[in-house]
Amino acid sequence: MRLGTVWVLSALAVFGLANARASAQEHPHHHLHHALWELRDARKELKEAKHDFGGHREKALKDINAAIKNLDMALKNAGDNIKGAPTRGDLAAEYKKYKHHPHIHHALHECKHAHKQLAESKHDFGGYRAAAQRDIGLAITQLELCLKHHKAP
Repeated sequence: MRLGTVWVLSALAVFGLANARASAQEHPHHHLHHALWELRDARKELKEAKHDFGGHREKALKDINAAIKNLDMALKNAGDNIKGAPTRGDLAAEYKKYKHHPHIHHALHECKHAHKQLAESKHDFGGYRAAAQRDIGLAITQLELCLKHHKAP
C-alpha cells in the first residue's frame, strides 16, 4: 500500500512538472494570436466610438479588417486554431495601463510584436506571411493616427 502511494505521488509530481514546463513555453505564433485577438477588440472599440478619430476611423477599420483576414489565413495555413481568445481577466491589468481606448492601445502593442515575429519567421504561412506583414504594418500606422487624433470621452 505504501509503495503504491509513493508511486502515485511520484507520478503526479512528474506530471505536474511536465505541465508546468509546457505552460511556461509560449505557442510558436503567440504574437500573431495576440495581435489577432486585440485587432478584433480594437475594431469593435473603433466601431462603437462616437467620433471619427480625425477622419482616420474608416481607413483604420479597413486596414484592421485586412490585417485580421491575412492573420486568419496565415494562422490557418500554419495549422493553428484562430477561434480561441485569452481570458479577459488575464488582460485586465494591461488594459488599466491606458487612460482611453485600451483595445486600440493594446492592439498597437501586439501588432508591433506580431510584425516583428513575421519578419523573423522562417515559416511562409501558406504564402500569407508577406500580406499579413504588410497589412499589420498598415494597421499599425492607422492605429497610431487614431490614437493621435482621439477625443476624450
